[in-house]
Amino acid sequence: MRLDRLFKTMPCLLAGLTASALAGALAGALAGEAPLVLQGTAAYHGVRIPLAVQAQTRWADLSDVQVLNARGEPVPYAWADETGEPTAPQEQRQAVPFFKAPVAASAVDAAQQGGWILDLREVKGAVLTLDLTVRPDTHGIYSFVLERSDDLQQWQTVQSAAQLLSLQQQGLRLEHTSFELDGLRTRYLRLRPLPGNQPPPITGAQVSSVTRYTPAPAMQWSDAIAPTQCTAQYCDYTLPRHLPLERLQWQLADANTLAPVELLAQYDTSDTSDAHSPTPSTPHHRHPVRDHFKGLRHKTAPSPAEANTPWQPLQHSTAYWLRLPEGEVRSPELALGGALLTQLRVQPAGGMVQLGAKPPTIRVGAHAASLVFLAREPAPYRLAWGGEAGKALSLAQLMPKRQVGDPLPGDTATVTLAPPAPLVASAPQASAAANAAPEAPVPSRKFWLWGVLLAALALMGFMALSLLRPAAKG
Repeated sequence: MRLDRLFKTMPCLLAGLTASALAGALAGALAGEAPLVLQGTAAYHGVRIPLAVQAQTRWADLSDVQVLNARGEPVPYAWADETGEPTAPQEQRQAVPFFKAPVAASAVDAAQQGGWILDLREVKGAVLTLDLTVRPDTHGIYSFVLERSDDLQQWQTVQSAAQLLSLQQQGLRLEHTSFELDGLRTRYLRLRPLPGNQPPPITGAQVSSVTRYTPAPAMQWSDAIAPTQCTAQYCDYTLPRHLPLERLQWQLADANTLAPVELLAQYDTSDTSDAHSPTPSTPHHRHPVRDHFKGLRHKTAPSPAEANTPWQPLQHSTAYWLRLPEGEVRSPELALGGALLTQLRVQPAGGMVQLGAKPPTIRVGAHAASLVFLAREPAPYRLAWGGEAGKALSLAQLMPKRQVGDPLPGDTATVTLAPPAPLVASAPQASAAANAAPEAPVPSRKFWLWGVLLAALALMGFMALSLLRPAAKG
């Protein structure tokens, strides 16, 4: 009877050991980590998550990211953009007065002085953008220094080389008259022409502002991304994993290139519901990015009906790099909404030849995700990702004495990533590898976990043979 009972329980025991070993091996293959270097000795530290880490995380909402101490224990943390504010601030737009600035008597070139002074004294709160209006017949490039002041005496530089653009080129109207000010608080702005430039012929000025402003995290940019495949009509680009596409920069190969471009995208639908949760994913954190204060990281994925269509329209734009008598101009950064995408298709009107003899490369950017952790001893600390989902707290839970609107901890910790291993491959292989999404590092414990699995199987086989021999003799 004992032998029968063992035979009955052996398959269950063997299955349990096999499943445990396999789960351990898979967990080891997914896990990644990097040491944290602390700046300061405070209890709380802020950490920005590099794009290279985001690309290796298991979940698109970064819920598998956690901070470990020297004993490998998770320490309490919260996403830094969980502001706890009940409502998003309302953006306000208003026209502001503007005046011609006086030209200094000592100025060698009158265009180097003067310009325009904008009066922002009636603007309440933080200024997000400045929008200038010019006459419809304006044609030219106007480069200037954008400065701020509270007393009209002392001026500080806001943008050292701003550029207002109003051109007609190949039947297209090219204009750039909007300037981001990123929550600036000031009483006056001055547009001072750079040497060799005239003041822009503005006819109006508007600003957008908010009374309550949370600074956006720093923008992080990818390396240059080359196309993975091209035809005469379009080129396709593979985007980094788990990157909310907020910004795009063109890197055209040839000067005096201009073409209307349609951007199409394939959305990342693999992470629209968490595999670690029976219900659709709820974002664990928000991104208080500049664009109308929306959580761009968690923009809704396409509907199932739309997802069946491989390519979805994303945006129409004009890509250009022009060398003109008035100066050199390039396409400004594109704001693309922050959806999670896997592929981007660039489809110029008239085919890829319109963008030059060589396909352009692109760079994509997103605001950095940031967290705050409690430095619970023992040090040192490390950032880990790729395992099971962690349990992030809210900022109110992590920092009980913090009030809504209080600044985040000034002490920071930097993620120290190992340099990538040198690639030994042919040119085509190296190009393909450069555009592929980085794989999560595979720790060495993967191999001994497989060893444990094989040893368990051998042991169970030996036990079975040992028990069967007496039974056969009997």
